[in-house]
Amino acid sequence: MAHKQAFWVHGTSVQMEREGYFISKQRAGYAAMFKTHGKEWFHFAIPTPVIVNDKRTKLKRIFVLYETKGTAKITNIHIHDGVKTVKAFKKISFSGDHSKKIDKYNVWEIKPVQVKFGLGISVHVDFGPPTKLGVPEIRFTSAGADYSTP
Repeated sequence: MAHKQAFWVHGTSVQMEREGYFISKQRAGYAAMFKTHGKEWFHFAIPTPVIVNDKRTKLKRIFVLYETKGTAKITNIHIHDGVKTVKAFKKISFSGDHSKKIDKYNVWEIKPVQVKFGLGISVHVDFGPPTKLGVPEIRFTSAGADYSTP
């Protein structure tokens, strides 16, 4: 019988790839918020139980809970185990409020794969151009992963 495990981090743990490249950055008790234009990568380090009860764990799916405002949208999700890219979800276009519960726009299933070094989730956001409605924004509330062991 397989055992399931889930590990999550709060949205405030997210790291922007190019620090300093933003119009507004804020961390609050409920989320990390970024307002900017153009495109940017954001990275989460997810706790990774590589061995449990003498057995290697397998990654099954990842989650990123978020809310976009304005023209901001998520366009790519990359999953890394150390330096190795486990899976890349490209050419997606997700926006809206997916920050409070799991739905089809914030969970990514993968073929189970053994993890060896440490899980990283990278999220590419296209904020788009400035508009009359204000500066585009993304809020990250949480990110996590489901693992299983044989």
